[in-house]
Amino acid sequence: LIPAEEKIENVPQIKSDDFIAIVPMKMMILSGTQAYLEKSINDAAEKGASLVILVLDTPGGVITNTQEMIQTIFSSPVPVIVYVAPSGAMAASAGTFITLAGHVAAMAPGTSIGAAHPIQGDGKDIDGDLRTKTENITVAMMKSVSDQRGRNSEWVEKSIKESSSLTPKEALELKVIDLIADDIDDLLKKIEGMEVEVNGEKKILGDYTNFKRVDYTATFKDEVINFLANPNILAILWFVATTGIALELYHPGTFIPGVVGIIALFLALGVSQVIPVSSAGVMLIIIGGLLIGAEIFVTTGIMGIGGVLSMVFGAIYLIDDTLAPGLGVSLDFIIPVAILLSAFVFLIIWNIIKAFSSKEVTGEEGMVGQVGYLKEDMPEEKNIGRVFVNGEYWNCVLKENSPKLNKDDKVKVVAVKEGLLLVVEKVK
Repeated sequence: LIPAEEKIENVPQIKSDDFIAIVPMKMMILSGTQAYLEKSINDAAEKGASLVILVLDTPGGVITNTQEMIQTIFSSPVPVIVYVAPSGAMAASAGTFITLAGHVAAMAPGTSIGAAHPIQGDGKDIDGDLRTKTENITVAMMKSVSDQRGRNSEWVEKSIKESSSLTPKEALELKVIDLIADDIDDLLKKIEGMEVEVNGEKKILGDYTNFKRVDYTATFKDEVINFLANPNILAILWFVATTGIALELYHPGTFIPGVVGIIALFLALGVSQVIPVSSAGVMLIIIGGLLIGAEIFVTTGIMGIGGVLSMVFGAIYLIDDTLAPGLGVSLDFIIPVAILLSAFVFLIIWNIIKAFSSKEVTGEEGMVGQVGYLKEDMPEEKNIGRVFVNGEYWNCVLKENSPKLNKDDKVKVVAVKEGLLLVVEKVK
């Protein structure tokens, strides 16, 4: 065997059975993360990996995706070592649950685990009956996991209900993890001889220190899914989709708002298959977009304000928290968006009011007050002359009691008679 490190993109080309898969996971626990873990474990098993090491560093994520990832680890035909590393990394919230699910749970010095209390997407506590329901479901789920792995169930409940956190030393003493390792080399040495249960069968871990190590990386698709699965990004997609399509409907032929709106709509619908979305939230955003679009063409101010409020409430209720407790659009996102939308509507109203109150600059009304030059002498007795105004020649007559005018005199239009005949006087 030749000890080596090899980093490949997405799917490693391995022919030897003697390798271990390294799966770095420095990311939030979202749909893309779940897909990344599933593909990595399945591919490693198919290629004959002896071990999978999940190097974890996460602030947490979506509980539904966490459940799926735990099931993937439990059903893995290859032992999965969850290693919270490097120093400074954390396995917070959902990361705690994934760590507990590993066949072996390990931490590097200077890391932390815990604070698994379910919260909303904006970081605020869940209130009311939903909080109790979410806590009880999460505690039951994680007690089942910790019991199956022989870990401290009492601390698990404390972590969920009281946001308790532990250092590696504390976690080892409380039997939350199995060992502390400085790095992967140290980890491989310390797991040798440990007994784990893989798919109901006991297995003794061997000496893997000289095995080839292959890094699995998340695909671009997984990273895009994670980006779009962020509730704040999903809210933006619905905002853009509804507003763009509404503008196109009210003013057909502009194309750009419509095209952008349709693209955003398809992306939003795609993400809505991954994240549980409330139909009420979507409808509120759609109504808000239609009202803002209508405000541009029928200025009342009321529709614009109503549209902004409708979109804000739609964003708040966009995620179905009965299916994804703790996941939601952040208030830190909603408030700036509401301010921007309000500023946009105010700008529309201001420009329309300004346009209505400004002086006419076209047609007969627009000619009054314009200044031009006389193109021929006009004695008082002459009825009609010619004047050059706004780049055009016009017929003109003198204002009553106006003295005669000479060629090239500067004149001002004071009135427009029937037949577009300008009445002019000399500019003093």
